[in-house]
Amino acid sequence: MTELSHNDYIRRIRAELPPGAFSPAPRKLWIMFGHLALVVCAYCIFRFGPSVLVAFFLTLVIGHSLACLGFLTHELAHGAIVRSRPLRYALEVFFWGLNLIPATVWRRVHNQTHHIHANTPRDPDRPFLRSEESASTRWYTRLFFPNRRSLRWNPLVALHLVAYTTRNAVAAFYRPPAKPSVVPAVPGYSMRQRAMIVLELIGIVVIQAGVFLLVGRNWSAYLWASPIAYAVTSAVAMSYIFTNHFLNPISQTHDPLLGTTSVIVPSIIDRLHVHFSLHTEHHLFPSMNSDYYPLVASALRERFPDRYNRLPMLSAWKKLWRREVFSELENSATTPNEVVGMPSPQGGELN
Repeated sequence: MTELSHNDYIRRIRAELPPGAFSPAPRKLWIMFGHLALVVCAYCIFRFGPSVLVAFFLTLVIGHSLACLGFLTHELAHGAIVRSRPLRYALEVFFWGLNLIPATVWRRVHNQTHHIHANTPRDPDRPFLRSEESASTRWYTRLFFPNRRSLRWNPLVALHLVAYTTRNAVAAFYRPPAKPSVVPAVPGYSMRQRAMIVLELIGIVVIQAGVFLLVGRNWSAYLWASPIAYAVTSAVAMSYIFTNHFLNPISQTHDPLLGTTSVIVPSIIDRLHVHFSLHTEHHLFPSMNSDYYPLVASALRERFPDRYNRLPMLSAWKKLWRREVFSELENSATTPNEVVGMPSPQGGELN
């Protein structure tokens, strides 16, 4: 199938979208601080030594709210909530820090590299290519990626956000062109950016120290409130992230529709997760208010029915468990169902 550029799609559908779709939505800061308040309250309840059942419930609340904060911070990082760069960076450092992610690593990997090179060899978030097969990549994919050779209910797949963050943070300190073998691609980092990452990592440690104090300086309570809760966060986030691009082929050039998949979830979940399910729409308009993603989805279904990939979440995961461990590099992008051996600059600010 012939590839189209980002601007090809933008030209055809942007006129159908209201101007307000491209205005920042600062009211979402209230949602973010609401989730933060819920998380802090849950931390404080741990001070009273709750039963295991209550502790488990609190962990689910914390983990889910942190995932929601991750979805909202992802939107914030693209300038869809506030446009002031200093304010945005300060908020990113704090809210990404709550999720154990250095803000500068996220910006370089996601905003400034993945969005430009999604599902091409230069994409840090892509699956590994057949040419990259080695002992380390075989182990990594079988431990952390859903595929036909991994255990069907492998719990480490749900924890991949931990491995993902760790590998990209470590890779930031390699001298190019060297990189860890378990990182598909690494963006370049300046010395200033590396210094910022160090400070952000220190900030993450400070935040975790604050969590330890809030739960009453109790290691058992901290285990529930932070590491176990973060496992919940990772599971919620990865349930979407693996479906974003792993069902799509890797090609030399980036086609936002052929290289991306959106999923269908219950509407109440979709609203709660600020339409994080509509990932193709996000790739077309990164700085758009996500409230308008459903309008983009409707336009894509109408104008590009043969190129737009959207399927129920459960169906997407069934396909993920059937995919090959390593991917082939396609000469041109195709839809997921056309790939043999696999299951079927004006869109917005990137930094």
